[in-house]
Amino acid sequence: MAVMDEFKEERDKIKHGTFKEKRKYFWDYYKWHTIGGIAAIIMVIWIVHDVTHQDESVLYVALINCASVYDDSEYVSGVEEYLGVEDGEALTIENSLDVTDDTTAYTSYEVIAVRIAANEMDVMVADEEFISGYSQGDSLIDLTTVMSEEQLERYSDYFYYVDYALIENGYYEETEYEDQVFEGTAVYASPEDMEQPVAVGVYIATTSEEGDYVCTSSDFNSNYYYSGEVIFTLLCYSEHTEAALQFLDYICGYAS
Repeated sequence: MAVMDEFKEERDKIKHGTFKEKRKYFWDYYKWHTIGGIAAIIMVIWIVHDVTHQDESVLYVALINCASVYDDSEYVSGVEEYLGVEDGEALTIENSLDVTDDTTAYTSYEVIAVRIAANEMDVMVADEEFISGYSQGDSLIDLTTVMSEEQLERYSDYFYYVDYALIENGYYEETEYEDQVFEGTAVYASPEDMEQPVAVGVYIATTSEEGDYVCTSSDFNSNYYYSGEVIFTLLCYSEHTEAALQFLDYICGYAS
């Protein structure tokens, strides 16, 4: 029997079958689609409820693929004090988003997507491979346009650059783009080698030892762990730019 004939015969059986037969057919063929759809709906409802029933956000920071070694409540309290967070306001340092683990990746991507769509996420800290995808979508702020002169002097040697000329020409999908731009260290991500360099991030060290990258404070490294260097970025729709840059000063040990 031809495949189409089999399909028509099966469809007729379901069309004229009992409710129990129809329900069994649906569950057998659409079980995982249904479960996935319900999970996505629940996730969206939960995040929307969270966004609409919380204190006014002064800053939302997403630490992607970060391991929280200890309870970070004391560290968060220190940041809140530094930023001057008051009653009715909220600082969020989200460090549970892991897109490398098969069991958490789907949920983490859902959270990231919804937070970004809601214009809630201000700062994203992640490794270069992750950040590169967002830089190609023109979703990160050129830090040279929002930093003070003091901060420019402080961080300019550690900027993470992307070449917008390559992005506009669609070269980011080519191997040559990775070869030309994403070399892995601030030293090699040189603006002199780019046609239209844009500083969209700051390299952050993952140890408290002096080195080629901006050195974070020991407090940050005691609470949050990355296996390699990461990049601090500021999303283009952020309404908390000043607080975000204050947070950068705090984690890099320049709080005063």
